[in-house]
Amino acid sequence: MKYQKPKGTRDLFGRELERIRAVCDAGRAFFQKHGYREIVTPTFEFADLFTRSIGEHTDIVEKETYTFAVGKKVYELRPEGTASVLRALIENKIPLPSRLMYIGPMYRKEKPQKGRYREFLQIGIELIGEGEPLYDAEMIEQGQKFLDAVGAENVSIEINSIGCPACRAQYKEVLLADLDARRAELCNDCRRRLQRNFLRIFDCKKEVCSRILDEAPKITDHLCADCAEHYARMKEYLNVFAVTYIENKKLVRGLDYYTRTVFEFKHHLLGAQDTVLAGGRYDLLMKELGGRDAPALGWAMGIERLLLTMPAHLPPIRKKLVFYTAILGVKQLKRALQLRDAIHERGYVCINGSPNTVLKQQMKRAHRAGVDYAIIYGAEEAQRRICIVRNMTSGKQHEIPLESFTTFLESL
Repeated sequence: MKYQKPKGTRDLFGRELERIRAVCDAGRAFFQKHGYREIVTPTFEFADLFTRSIGEHTDIVEKETYTFAVGKKVYELRPEGTASVLRALIENKIPLPSRLMYIGPMYRKEKPQKGRYREFLQIGIELIGEGEPLYDAEMIEQGQKFLDAVGAENVSIEINSIGCPACRAQYKEVLLADLDARRAELCNDCRRRLQRNFLRIFDCKKEVCSRILDEAPKITDHLCADCAEHYARMKEYLNVFAVTYIENKKLVRGLDYYTRTVFEFKHHLLGAQDTVLAGGRYDLLMKELGGRDAPALGWAMGIERLLLTMPAHLPPIRKKLVFYTAILGVKQLKRALQLRDAIHERGYVCINGSPNTVLKQQMKRAHRAGVDYAIIYGAEEAQRRICIVRNMTSGKQHEIPLESFTTFLESL
């Protein structure tokens, strides 16, 4: 039987894997500079964690989670990172305010498409314990600066406020009254969402529904005084941070835990599912998951989708020199290993050849491995206390005295 990878997954190697690692390394360096500490949580959690946080009637929970049972306990592969981070923060009594970042795989049983997979990598940041709108603007600015730093191009930022539960309760009455006469024109999903999770109707991409919702009342016109002030001040801070944004009054996000600020970074090359980075506030989620009442906000970014917005040569890969030690004879192995160790001590990569293989075959292997330099060391070189260094790109080679080998490495 010929085995293949499951639908919606990928085998990563070569340049693509190097690009992903470069983005992850850049993310760690960038966000640590801004005070975020990395956290690693389990790949699976108790299923109820995601039902309570994301929402029982969201598409993610209803259609996209990978669920499995062990005895009477039900688990899910994590579809997103925020719920796990908050669970870990509460369980481990991490003090507030806290800035946390994560990088890792997520799982959603959705239709694979451009830049979207069933197993995908996310970078996310969470700021727990800060309610000032300054931090909403700062988090959006940090997303913009990170995308600029790794070379993502032509990304636009959309923002909105979905208010608090009190705002939404009043807005729901206004919206349902407005849509009552046109309810029959809405698609089945939108009619169902009106009953269960009314804000989700703004996620609908069907033309008829979209046209109706363009004419419907918008939640930003029905915010309470506190939420309206929070949104206005956040926009003022965005202007101070020199962040260019678009107000999208239909932007709601697909997770139930959001309150007040929501935002998305979009790119036209990604098609209908054009979001690269998205997030917002979730001021009620800590308490919902059994923690203290604390404001919080965060965002997550799909690495595979991010790479689609970047030229193929970005991000730049800091290439380490690669050596191949062509060892001619078992008697030369001990000294060749010393040369290998010297290469490793300088942070370079070294692949050992086999002392039982002729030089021609070893050089073929070095060429196939794509090394930068081959170190040739046999009985004659041992007698003369030298090694031969061949540049595999130019083909030129030089004799290097053994006592000068470390000096040669330092000169590269």
